[in-house]
Amino acid sequence: MTNTKQNLDGYIDLAKKIGTKNINNTGFGLSIANDSLFSALYTGNGLVKRLIDLLSDDMVRQWVTIPEDTEGKVLDYMKRLKVKTELKKAIRSAKLFGGGLVFMVIEDGLDSDEPVNINNIKSIKKLKFFSKHDITIEEENYYNDEHSSKFGDPEFFTIAIKDGTQVRVHETRCLIFKGDEYPKGGFNDNSFWGMSILQPLHETLESYNLALQSILQVFQKFNIDVLRIKNLMALLSSNDGVKQLEARGDLFDLAKSVSTTLLLDSEESFEVVSQNLSGVSDVFSRIQETISSMTGVPSNILMGSSPKGLNANGSSEIRIYYDKIKSDQEEELLPQLEYLVELISYSKDTRLNRDQGYNIDFVSLWQQTDEERVKTRKAQAEIDQIYINNGVYDPNEVRESRFGNGKYSIETTIEGEVNVNKPNIADTGNI
Repeated sequence: MTNTKQNLDGYIDLAKKIGTKNINNTGFGLSIANDSLFSALYTGNGLVKRLIDLLSDDMVRQWVTIPEDTEGKVLDYMKRLKVKTELKKAIRSAKLFGGGLVFMVIEDGLDSDEPVNINNIKSIKKLKFFSKHDITIEEENYYNDEHSSKFGDPEFFTIAIKDGTQVRVHETRCLIFKGDEYPKGGFNDNSFWGMSILQPLHETLESYNLALQSILQVFQKFNIDVLRIKNLMALLSSNDGVKQLEARGDLFDLAKSVSTTLLLDSEESFEVVSQNLSGVSDVFSRIQETISSMTGVPSNILMGSSPKGLNANGSSEIRIYYDKIKSDQEEELLPQLEYLVELISYSKDTRLNRDQGYNIDFVSLWQQTDEERVKTRKAQAEIDQIYINNGVYDPNEVRESRFGNGKYSIETTIEGEVNVNKPNIADTGNI
């Protein structure tokens, strides 16, 4: 006979999922969540919101530089289009739901469902973010030429506007962001969009939230008041007795709240029992470490906690995290930015040189302190002096390399041939 009981003591807490079964179970103790849950977690769970916001904000926080854009025209154009803001929305949507895109309103004399005429771009008017929930991709809207580099990718997207209007747009007018890739053979491996980063994390994050709530409840009931009353069970056996006990309890609580003196019957006694919280801090720290290891975000960033231990500053963990963000920038953000900058360079209202290649460099998230910058410049000055004294390069080259672009740089550019003083063979006596 199958035992259908949920919990032997009969206790069920639906909010905490204690004594119940998870109906969304896959059979491996893991549940497959959906976008409705992810949305609820983002709006109702502070830790989830912080995680998603951190990962998306850090992708664009220090933004980019374009070395060839010496007059800053490209960056100014991107600022006018609010590129940073719209891309951050798309990145957030990709991490939270698995996808999103930014539609570019391009004035090139063609309709939105036609490929961009890159040689006739008069202006880029606007960038607008859309979540994957606003987008439909029909089966016939994919590239089906097996010889094309875009084979199997969508050629058209249908975007639903708030008023119910649907607009068909060509993929060349879109910057596309996808979430984590579904494993082949998975439950949704045919989806064009990716997977939310919360899919493997949501149960652990929910458990963390439950643990936090439980600890807060323990603090609220840290001290338990015990009032011993004679003939308690006899009083509970009658309705009048129960009412007397409730009234006695109310008077007891009132006396505690307004006075430091308690009046007790000669046959009553009172004591305070304190709960033992030893080890709770260590257990909770372990839970935080588990979440940090699963998300790849250091605890001192995700939780706002200080590194523990002798001479601990968390710099190594932060550098590893920043390296992860840099890798994500190069893989997810760089191709979209390169395409956008190419379109901007062809736009007639920028008056840029179309033949000029524009490289995009992400500004490092690791920023030196003033003290570290002074030490770096001092060390570089000493190195420069050695090279100048030995004729490797001259002071003008140093000045131009360090300060020529309007900001300090440790990279050195040498013009012309290096002057190497070779010994005169006649002076060596080896003739």
